[in-house]
Formats: sequence, C-alpha cells, structure tokens
Amino acid sequence: MATQITSAVAAALDTAATAAVDDAFAAALGTNAVVEIRTGAAPGPGNTATGTLLASVTIASWTAGSPGAGQVTGANPGAVTIAASGTAAHFRVKTSGGTAVMEGTVGTSGADLNLDSVTLVSGGLLDLGAPVLTVPVTAATS
Repeated sequence: MATQITSAVAAALDTAATAAVDDAFAAALGTNAVVEIRTGAAPGPGNTATGTLLASVTIASWTAGSPGAGQVTGANPGAVTIAASGTAAHFRVKTSGGTAVMEGTVGTSGADLNLDSVTLVSGGLLDLGAPVLTVPVTAATS
C-alpha cells in the first residue's frame, strides 16, 4: 500500500523548503552585494560580464521574507549616480567578492527587473528602491 501525503503536509513541506531556500539565498548574497545594470544581452551564468556597465547599486544586506513567501528583500540603497549612458538590457547580482549569483533582463514591464525607463543617462540618478528577489516556488498539490 502506497503512502499518500496529504495536501496539508505537502504545503507545510513546501513552506519549510522555500524558507530554507530563501535563507540560503540571502546568506549567499551576503552583505554589500552589487546589482549591476548593463547594456546588451546577459552572457549567461558563469560567463564574464558583457555590455557597458551603466550603474552599480550596492545592497548592504538581504533578508528572507516570511517563511514560504519565496522572496528575499534587499536593504534600500537609495539613489545612485548613473556611470554611463545607454539602454539597460540586463542586470547581474554579484556578491561583495565579485561572484555573479544571478542575472536577468531589464525592461519597463514584464522583465526580470522593471525600471521606469531603460534609457539611462550618465550623471542622472537611478533608484531601485528596496529590491525584492523572488525565488520560484511550485505550489503543492494533493
């Protein structure tokens, strides 16, 4: 006879697993992680950064959200001065030691990172607010 896990038990396991992933991701990012906003397509995990670096935003710390929320929130860094003019197309999140831990697209809607405008002008200000990274979670089914 096969044992069936009830939906309540499965949901509790999902919540615990998601909380563990959130905590591990926040710990991996550590203190003073850097979000780089760049032109061009993302090069892919483990590859050297590509495109022009438009802005670097240092996030002092990251905190896992409520258990099972699947979110990690960064401390609000305030506005930074844009270093170069260009069209933002991708971002990379790096540890303070320079290791890239994630990347994604930049746009004005429907992207991994949405900005008010993807046209960044050198000397202007960029304010990400308090960044929230969402960890993909699949809901339990009975």
